[in-house]
Amino acid sequence: MSRRILLVDDDPAVLRGVGGLLRDEGYRTETAATAAEAHAALTRDPPAAVILDLGLPDESGLALLGRLPRPLPSPIVVLSGGATPGEAAQALKLGATDFVEKPPTAERLLTALQNALALRDLEDERERLREELAQPGNLIGESAEMAEVRKLVARAGPSDSVVLIQGETGTGKERVARALHLASGRKGRFVAVNCAAIPAQLLESELFGAEKGAYTGATARRIGRFEQAQLGTLLLDEIGELPLELQAKLLRVLEQREVERLGGSAPVRIDVRVVAATHRDLRKAVADQRFREDLYYRLAVFPVRVPPLRDRTLDIIPLARAFTADLRGAKGELRLTAQGENALRAHPWPGNVRELRNFVERLHLLRDPGPLVVDEDAARLLAPAAAKSAVDGLGALSYRELCEEAEKTILREALARSGGNVAAAARLLKVDRGNLYRRIKALGVEVSE
Repeated sequence: MSRRILLVDDDPAVLRGVGGLLRDEGYRTETAATAAEAHAALTRDPPAAVILDLGLPDESGLALLGRLPRPLPSPIVVLSGGATPGEAAQALKLGATDFVEKPPTAERLLTALQNALALRDLEDERERLREELAQPGNLIGESAEMAEVRKLVARAGPSDSVVLIQGETGTGKERVARALHLASGRKGRFVAVNCAAIPAQLLESELFGAEKGAYTGATARRIGRFEQAQLGTLLLDEIGELPLELQAKLLRVLEQREVERLGGSAPVRIDVRVVAATHRDLRKAVADQRFREDLYYRLAVFPVRVPPLRDRTLDIIPLARAFTADLRGAKGELRLTAQGENALRAHPWPGNVRELRNFVERLHLLRDPGPLVVDEDAARLLAPAAAKSAVDGLGALSYRELCEEAEKTILREALARSGGNVAAAARLLKVDRGNLYRRIKALGVEVSE
């Protein structure tokens, strides 16, 4: 379908000449002789692009440009015969993509128009990718919590700001980091380094690189992870485990945007988007003097918290279906009995999304080809983790909190076996139904009949 171009000029000869040229090139044209007519057309149904004269009878083209909404509803090419260099610069500052002097040559005007359309196509594609990232197929989940995470990714992705992703182990922090990289549009690689998995004495060269002879065994130049991620994104996973001496060097890299290899004599400029992730409470680490306060505030420019799976039970089934398709192919089907679904929703998932994937993979290996069925027998595979979860927070939670977590596990299990029926769960636990209901409410245990 041909694209519609709005021509805004009070000179009939220009409208005829430029309009004829555009129609010969396959465009459809619409005309406006005043700024008021142009504003109405742009508000009613924005065209693919606008060719705008600055000398209009009721209001100047510059004034019209200045009062249009941001971002501009359509790309605008300014066309004028008597504009000063200052007016031309002002038009570009207000968002015009190009400035063409009258009388324009056909080649000059068409090139300016094609460039404006190509730029808008690029912006539209970027927006499409941002919207696509917000779909469950990328960051999977139907809960309000995951919808908020997708919203934050779409908002922060296209910027170069440092993002700090926080959440328990296994919640999917690296997946969020990859989504941020995709949303950024950066052409370089996504590079991840786990700061807790590399010995402290090797971590510096791993991050920043090393020159030949910098240390025993350095027989050649080593390019660090920052340089590997040039024009891309670097994920510093488990940033809370970074030794204090390296925290100071990392802060300098973030401030100066350059790294210095071990044994090197000159800094190397970098263009890298940094994303950090941690399961630790960095504020507490700062208070305990285990993490630099200045580095914390430099990293926490845009914090994103990934909630634990137990706080977003609506995501359990969609995630399980996605893991099934991943393991058994696109046509892999997940079937759930009522007992199986209740068991999945009632399980506390101390290992979060990683534990759920391990459960689906274990079931995949145990079951024959065909639909993957989660029934009462399959749910028994969750029992060891459920028993462990009662003391999962030992050393981190108080005695009362540990007891409450254990009680939640018991209540969830009773509700799962009772199909979510509180009365049946009360009979199973041999307690008064009213007391049980009050306890369920007090502990915030979810009940779904």
